[in-house]
Amino acid sequence: MNGRLQNKNAIVTGAGTGLGRSIAETFAREGAFVVLIGRRRNKLEQTLQSIENNGGSAEVASLDVAEIGAMDEVADRLAAEHGKVDLLVANAGIVIAREAVLETTEEDWQETLRVNLTGVHRSCKAVLRHMVPQRSGNLVTIASICGQTGMAKRTSYGASKFGVVGYTRNIAVDYARFGIRANSVCPGFVETDINREALHNMRSDPERWSQFMAHNPLGFGQPEDVANACLFLCSDEARWITGIDLSVDGGYTAA
Repeated sequence: MNGRLQNKNAIVTGAGTGLGRSIAETFAREGAFVVLIGRRRNKLEQTLQSIENNGGSAEVASLDVAEIGAMDEVADRLAAEHGKVDLLVANAGIVIAREAVLETTEEDWQETLRVNLTGVHRSCKAVLRHMVPQRSGNLVTIASICGQTGMAKRTSYGASKFGVVGYTRNIAVDYARFGIRANSVCPGFVETDINREALHNMRSDPERWSQFMAHNPLGFGQPEDVANACLFLCSDEARWITGIDLSVDGGYTAA
């Protein structure tokens, strides 16, 4: 299979559903061997089956990205069995609650940051241990428009995603001298299994739909829109791009 990621070894977290599944499928289609990371093995197996049905190559590792040492084991095994670790897309994340500061519980705050920020840190640290000595590598973190601009009732989630953007910029600065690039992708409103019904319900309410479109000139995105942005950033076509947070949002941040 020939493609823009031919002979690359990739790790994609949160690969069982939504954006992560689309990213993993896209990378495999472009020639990468992909390690599929997530907590729900049955969902990962579905992604694996889809990749293999289309001629791609992947394997499954069911784990919690924020657990100490879990991602280290994945990166070590990939390097040992396939020779190198080329790509990481740190996509795994959660939205527990949509609340303002005074309504945010300590439990929601801690768990959101544990998965969305600590999980990204441990994923990136695991692969950087291999990328630095091989003097090459490419990391993409999935942040959000909530990591670029304030949004109502997104206290924990917004804080975690602003953290991801800043964290990724620091990697870009610290590790460029080793031939490593790091960028964030910031999706807007994307139609995934989790929010498909809610997004479509907007269309039945003309007033809500009008308000939504006023802030989203191109309407909903699709998972492949985000996957294609990740593919570009991980390809040689983006070899002089590092430290950016790329809005993939249908015009939301512009509007």
